[in-house]
Amino acid sequence: MTSAIYTGRVVHVRLRPKRHKLGYRVFCLLLDLDEIDALAARLRLFGHNRAAVFSFYDSDHGAGDGNLPAWVAAQLAAASLRLATPRISVLCYPRIFGYVFNPLTVYFCSDGDELRAILYEVHNTFGEKRTYVIRVEEGVAETIVQRCDKALYVSPFVPMDCAYRFRILPPGQRVMIAIDETDADGLLLHAN
Repeated sequence: MTSAIYTGRVVHVRLRPKRHKLGYRVFCLLLDLDEIDALAARLRLFGHNRAAVFSFYDSDHGAGDGNLPAWVAAQLAAASLRLATPRISVLCYPRIFGYVFNPLTVYFCSDGDELRAILYEVHNTFGEKRTYVIRVEEGVAETIVQRCDKALYVSPFVPMDCAYRFRILPPGQRVMIAIDETDADGLLLHAN
């Protein structure tokens, strides 16, 4: 199985208009969509689309219609990406005792063993979400760097006219997601 639990620390540093930093310990799940039902059957405290201490509900992600593989395939197709042998892993926070807080869900989309795209599903505090679909270039080094323009209002302290730079260490022994948000004046926010 490739599914895993990762522990770590989330750090947010806002540089302007007033410097502010916060950090906290977290754990997240990496769930291979092909393994999720087997995990739920094996692990007493984990549920898939059912109440449990820790659970993953398909309706919390994607289109919310419960068909995550089809939603991922549609997102990839809209970005002119097709996977012959798709393998999708989702990095997210689980529901804990029925409560969920998922500001960022990351989908690692592989064709067989080759990582081909990463989807960043961003949720804001207003219940809105936006998914950024970014192709993984062939022959990249261990750390993947991707960029896109901001398309969802997230924070009252950060304007919309910004861009994101993602630095990703894909799941393995470790995983890292680092995001720099910039505007016309430079770096505004760093989160990892």
